[in-house]
Formats: sequence, C-alpha cells, structure tokens
Amino acid sequence: MAKRRIPTKPNEVRDQLVQAASGISGEPNWSATAPTQVAVTTLATDMHTAIGNVDSLKAQLSQARAALRGIRDQGVDTMKRIDQVTDGLYGPDSPKKENYGLPPKKSTGGGSVPLEQVVITKVEDGTSPASSYVDWDSEEGAAAYQVEWFLNQIGGTPVGNAAVSESEYEITGLMSRQQ
Repeated sequence: MAKRRIPTKPNEVRDQLVQAASGISGEPNWSATAPTQVAVTTLATDMHTAIGNVDSLKAQLSQARAALRGIRDQGVDTMKRIDQVTDGLYGPDSPKKENYGLPPKKSTGGGSVPLEQVVITKVEDGTSPASSYVDWDSEEGAAAYQVEWFLNQIGGTPVGNAAVSESEYEITGLMSRQQ
C-alpha cells in the first residue's frame, strides 16, 4: 500500500483542505469526532487569506527594497562628491577624511579583496527549499562580486556560488541545515 503524502507547502495544504471539505460534505458515515466541513473550510479560507497577506507583504518589501536602493545610490553619489572635496582639501590619505565618515584611501594592488561587511537582509524560511537575500556596500572600482555559500559558517566545500555585478544577491534553493 502506498504511503499518503501530506503536503507542507501552504498553497498545497490549502488546496488539499478545500478538496477534503468537499469530500466531507458528501460522506454520510463521517465520524462525529472528525473535523467538520465548516471547520475545514474555515481553515482553508484563513490559510488563503494568510497566503494573500504574505504575497502582498512580499510585493511591498520588493518596492521598499527598490526605494532603499535608490536612496542608497543617492547617498553613495553624495559620499563620492564629499570624497572628492576632501581629497582636494586634505589629500586622499589624510586622517581628517574620517571626520566625514570616509576612511583614508588605501591601495588594494588589484585583484580580489574580501568585503568587510555583508548583511543578510531577508531569509525565506519554512519548508525547503528556502532562500536568503544578501546585500553589501558597493566597493568603488569593483567590476563584479563573487558570492559563495557553504554548509556551515566555518566554510569548507562551497554549496554554490555566483558572479554578480550588483551589490546584492538572493541565494535560492537552500535546504535544511544549510547556513
């Protein structure tokens, strides 16, 4: 006998509850202790509403991220202009630049340089596969960024990687017990 699969994804659970409610309504021998058609229908309706709310919030979050990126870009342009002015006033290596939130310029000698701060701004958790949205400050002169993710925080063998031109990336397809 085949084992029945009970879904765990919200859309699938909702759809199966709707189907079950229609089956309950036509079942003359339904046990009095079993879930009622009304209870199952109400749960499916509540789940449908919650799914709609999550989808709406995802759209709002996407709009807010786009607005934040636009404002961030304005801030970056402003800081670049401040950097140019302070270069002229104090020189690129002057500690006085720190008064304006700008560290003195340092030469990297070309090649790949690890970023100092990466922030995970969103994690889609729940059932696998999940995703994480990472964002970092743009590095002046960077042509691209290499994003890698591992099974744990210590490193080891990468689970995935991507070369991206933007200072953000959504890592998708993460399975349970991946960090």
